[in-house]
Amino acid sequence: MAKLLVVDDDPVTRNLIRAILTREGHELTLCAGATEAIGILYVQKFDLVLTDIIMPDHDGFEVIKAARSLRPEMPVVILSAIDDKVPSQLTSAAFAKLGVTRVIAKPVNPSLLASEVLAALVAG
Repeated sequence: MAKLLVVDDDPVTRNLIRAILTREGHELTLCAGATEAIGILYVQKFDLVLTDIIMPDHDGFEVIKAARSLRPEMPVVILSAIDDKVPSQLTSAAFAKLGVTRVIAKPVNPSLLASEVLAALVAG
């Protein structure tokens, strides 16, 4: 069982992620925005952060920066509705420079989400 921080402003997506990953045995802390998530990162320790990028308060890049400053080795997985006009190789390369472990496209595929989170945890 891993302790995961999940950050997404969409309640439907958060509930889907909760259903999938708690069934896999993970303990989740859910946040509706980056500001809340950053505050929690400073007081709790997580095994992995799963964050959306585009959110109304601050973006997921702020969450990634906070996670990297506190625990550089912690896996970070991005959920993103990557636009088909942007080549996936370009976005993957940009995310890799930020220290992102995995990128999962929205809408969330349940089996892909579970396997990508497990792979990120195993890779460390």
